[in-house]
Amino acid sequence: MSKLDKNDVKSREGKVSTFESEIFGLDNKVDGFVVVDRKFSSDESLPSFMLSNINPVTTDVDYNLERIKAIADIAANSSINILVFPELSISGYVWNPGEDKSEVSEHLRGCVNTSPKVKETIDYLRDCMASSHLDMVVLNNVRIDEDEKLYNTTFIIGSDNDYNECSYDKIFLTPVEKEIFQGGNDQRLVVDTRWGRFGITVCYDLCFVGMGKKYSFEDEVDAVINSAAWRRDSVREYPELNYRMTNYYEYIWDLKHCALASHNQIWSIGCTCVGVFDKTKTDFCGGSGFWSPSGIPVLQASKYYEELLILRNLDITKNIRNQAVEDFDYSLDHNQIWKNVRDISPKNFSL
Repeated sequence: MSKLDKNDVKSREGKVSTFESEIFGLDNKVDGFVVVDRKFSSDESLPSFMLSNINPVTTDVDYNLERIKAIADIAANSSINILVFPELSISGYVWNPGEDKSEVSEHLRGCVNTSPKVKETIDYLRDCMASSHLDMVVLNNVRIDEDEKLYNTTFIIGSDNDYNECSYDKIFLTPVEKEIFQGGNDQRLVVDTRWGRFGITVCYDLCFVGMGKKYSFEDEVDAVINSAAWRRDSVREYPELNYRMTNYYEYIWDLKHCALASHNQIWSIGCTCVGVFDKTKTDFCGGSGFWSPSGIPVLQASKYYEELLILRNLDITKNIRNQAVEDFDYSLDHNQIWKNVRDISPKNFSL
């Protein structure tokens, strides 16, 4: 593992946008990556997170694997506890409907965890963990079962756990994914750590509010981590109102995280790809970030450029959630009132 000068990665108090960082040069480049480093609190006993706001490619898996190692090095030498990668960060994302599915499938099958190069990379991650404060890596990759079926799966890698078992198969698949992957069996994944309790989702899962509700009120997680390859461009137009939006998917990336966090009073942590997709030349939306239980995005990465986004000393178990109690306590009201509301049909009237 390469040893970087820890002074290369500096921590600063206060919230500064990544746009300001680019303009005023407030952040550093480490091994070719822009590192944006912020502190949530001064309590050094709380966990530090790194989100990899990067652009994996489908044309060069070796390139993706080497960058994953480089990012792990930076995380290990920056006292990071939890490192998150975006969806399919080894293989690159699947591409458009109408493509040769045998080509896509063959490409994905070469990227499973048992592939020698992938296994060597995971071993490298664990070596980084053994010699640093890095305790948890969230890595989304392809999984293949005994029937040769493919799954879009997030693996939670610890220093010595069985990460193939500590995994979550994406339940909600997009139309193009349904042509390649099997959907998950509806089983959620909850990960208990010394800093709090995490629920795991993948990309499109974010659109289904029932998952967030189950994670929050049934599983009592403190945060949901979503790995994604979220697109930017989609048009929504209302001509009579003289209104047109071309970046609709980017808009709902932010909106869904705000809603998940505020509706359920938990942290929503999203890590997605950024930049131009090499196969289709469309854009990923970027904007990986942290949404507090208030729904406020406390820190987001660039929506156009690669960045490694660090948030240090993040208290996911209380803090912002407790600020809501003076006005309302949604979780308390849910447990005392809503859980006791009978599942009966509504009144129906016609005018």
